[in-house]
Amino acid sequence: MSRLTKLQNDLSGLKLNCEYWDVRIEDSFETSIGMTDSEVVTCTASPSLGAFMRVRKDGFWVFEATTNLSRLAEVLEKLTKEPVLGKSSSPFKPQKREPHIAVKSVAKKFSAVSLEEKLNLTKSYADIFWKHPKMASTSIRYQDVYKVKTFLNSLGTSYEYDFNQAGFLCWYTLKENQQIFEDGFRFYASDFSEMKGREREILKALSESEKFLKAPSIPPGKYRVLLDPEVAGVFTHESFGHKSEADFMLGNEHALEEWKLGKKIAAECLTIVDYGGHLNSSGYCPVDDDGVPAQKNYLIKNGILTGRLHSTETAGELKETPTGNSRAISFEFEPIVRMTSTYIEPGHESVDAIISKCEGALLVEGVKHGSGLSTFTIAPNRGYLIGKNGAKEPVRLAVISGSVFETLKNIEAVSSEFHLHSSAIGGCGKMDQWPLPVADGGPYVLIREMQVS
Repeated sequence: MSRLTKLQNDLSGLKLNCEYWDVRIEDSFETSIGMTDSEVVTCTASPSLGAFMRVRKDGFWVFEATTNLSRLAEVLEKLTKEPVLGKSSSPFKPQKREPHIAVKSVAKKFSAVSLEEKLNLTKSYADIFWKHPKMASTSIRYQDVYKVKTFLNSLGTSYEYDFNQAGFLCWYTLKENQQIFEDGFRFYASDFSEMKGREREILKALSESEKFLKAPSIPPGKYRVLLDPEVAGVFTHESFGHKSEADFMLGNEHALEEWKLGKKIAAECLTIVDYGGHLNSSGYCPVDDDGVPAQKNYLIKNGILTGRLHSTETAGELKETPTGNSRAISFEFEPIVRMTSTYIEPGHESVDAIISKCEGALLVEGVKHGSGLSTFTIAPNRGYLIGKNGAKEPVRLAVISGSVFETLKNIEAVSSEFHLHSSAIGGCGKMDQWPLPVADGGPYVLIREMQVS
C-alpha cells in the first residue's frame, strides 16, 4: 500500500469544524560528506519522516509538525479547537485539483547507494585536486537526497511524487610563489551513475584556473559585460525572482505600483520564466505545498512585466491566480511563496556571434556568491577580457554590481545557447527557511554597462 493510499484511508470520513485542512508528509534520506584538504571531516546518512498539518479556521492558519504519523487525525482535530484572535477576512480560495502521482526513482534512488561507495567516489575526486602541484587548499562537499512527498487536503486534492538529486562541490586555492587564485568546481546529478567519470572535467577546470595565477587585475569601472548562463541565472534569481514573490507586495502599495503588470521594465529581447516542471532539475516541483500543479509562469515577456509568483493565499489577496509557488524546505515548516526553476529564455543569436562583436567587453563565468533586490552584487569565479575575433584573456575581478531596473533595460542580446543550472548543495534562503532546492539559468546575456571592481 502506498503512503498516499494509507493516508486517504486513515483520514477517510474525517469531519472537522474548520474551513479547510491539509496534510503534507515527507519521507527523506540525505547523505552529507565533507572533506578539508585530504581529510574527511563529515560523513553522515540521515533518514527523516514527518508530517505538517494545517487547519484554516476563521480566516487564520493553525498548524503543527509531527514525526508520529499514527496520530494525524488526532492532531487535526486538536488544531480545530485551538483559539484564534477573532475572525479574518483574508481571502483563501483553494480549488480541488486532479490527483498527481509521479513516484519514479524507486530503482535509482540515492538512498539505495551505500555510504561507502559515495565516500570512495568523493575521495577519488579529492585526490585529483589535492595532487595538483600548485594546490594550496581544498574544501569539498558531497550532498544527496531522495525524498517522497505525499499530500492530501479537505477538498480531496492529492499528490505523491519523489525527487532524486546529488551534487559535488570543491572550492580550492592554487598558489605559485606569492600569487594565489581561488576557484570552484561543481556538478549536479539526478542518478548516481551521472556522478561518476568526471575526472577529465576536473583536470580541465584546474588547467583553466592555473591561467589566472598570473592574470592582471581589471581596473574598476563601467564595462560592457557578457554573463554566462550560471551568472545570468543568479542575476535572475537574486535580483528579479525575489521581487516577483507576491508576499513581499501584500500591503505595500509602492511595490505594487513599481511592479505594475503590463509595465515595460526591460529590453524587448528579455523573457523570464519560473516553472517547477523541469524533471531532473533541483527546481523540480510538479505540485506545490498547496496542491497547485506547476505551470509556466512568465514574469517578463519581451520586456513587459507579465506576472508574479503566488501561493493560493497571496493570489486571493491580490485577486490573481495561484502559480504553484507555495513551498516549504521540509515538513517542519509552513509553505511560503518561493521560486522553483527561474530562468531567462534563449534568444536567436549564437554566443560566438555575440562574442565576435564584443571587443573590449568582459565575459564573466561561474558564481562564488550573489545577493540583491533593487541593487545586486555578484562575485563571479572567473573573468575574461574579450579581444579581437573573440579572443579571451584571463583577468582578475572581484564583483559585478548594478541597479536591477537599469540592468534590465541595458540588456543588448541573449544567446540561443541555454543552460539550466541545478545544485544539490546550498539553495535559496527566505524567512528562516534555508536551503530550498531551486534552479536558475538562461542563455549568455550581453549587458551594455555594469559596474566592475
